[in-house]
Amino acid sequence: MTEWRRLLVCPETKRELVRENDDLVCAQSGRAYPTRDGVCYFLDPAARRERLDTADGAVMTRGYRRPSRLTNTLRRIVTSEYFPGRAWRDAKAKTLAGDGLKLVIGSGVTQYPHAVHLDLDDFPGVDVVADAAALPFRDGSFDAVLCEVVLEHVAEPTRVIAETHRALKPGGRFFFIAPFLFPYHGHPADYRRWSRDGLLREFSAFDALETGIHAGPCSGMVNLATEWLYVCAGLKYPRGYTLVKGAATAVLFPFKFLDWVICRFPEAHRLAATLYITGVKK
Repeated sequence: MTEWRRLLVCPETKRELVRENDDLVCAQSGRAYPTRDGVCYFLDPAARRERLDTADGAVMTRGYRRPSRLTNTLRRIVTSEYFPGRAWRDAKAKTLAGDGLKLVIGSGVTQYPHAVHLDLDDFPGVDVVADAAALPFRDGSFDAVLCEVVLEHVAEPTRVIAETHRALKPGGRFFFIAPFLFPYHGHPADYRRWSRDGLLREFSAFDALETGIHAGPCSGMVNLATEWLYVCAGLKYPRGYTLVKGAATAVLFPFKFLDWVICRFPEAHRLAATLYITGVKK
């Protein structure tokens, strides 16, 4: 096994795993977890289908497994989201710095160096298929944990945060992005939002906490306005969503660039679309 695979434990008992052929077997419970083509599976196919079996989940999965180059290019240009400011970029860069082992929770198809990528299914680039609320890693396994706009999609975010704390080494750093003023986006489901105060409370077990704006008020307003137009079209998701929201965004998206100025205002966090939080394990 590669170095990071030696850190794997049973997500239920947190006990040692023993390799038997292509399976990893819990030394205590005897439960077997398969490994296929370098991917370790801690969720069985039925559990994965259950979590992803929504209209939003189907759209997300299709986008990951059969990406459209044209659609992705258009989304990078004509989008409601704009991320000005250096604070969040510096915080993320600090988390990713160095050769220490990182964990990326809800990675999708995003790839980072020196990282283990975890998600609900074996999307391209995913190393571990598991529930972030029950991480299959030893205590103190990682130098850093990254989780970007994923926390709202898990049913028990406090457990994900607690597992992040457990899996980090003392002095290890985390970087999370979470939505505040943002429309429903169920990839595959969508449960809650956080203010700046809420994030600080959720992560109070950590030290040196810093939070701030990731996407600002103008991005939030463009996103809400275009979503409002789709809702008023009277269609049921996903029918017509890309067409209606895309056409509306093509008209309104330039307004998001006002965030280059607005995000500098002292009360901009009151209407921010997304916020970031970073800190270290004591």
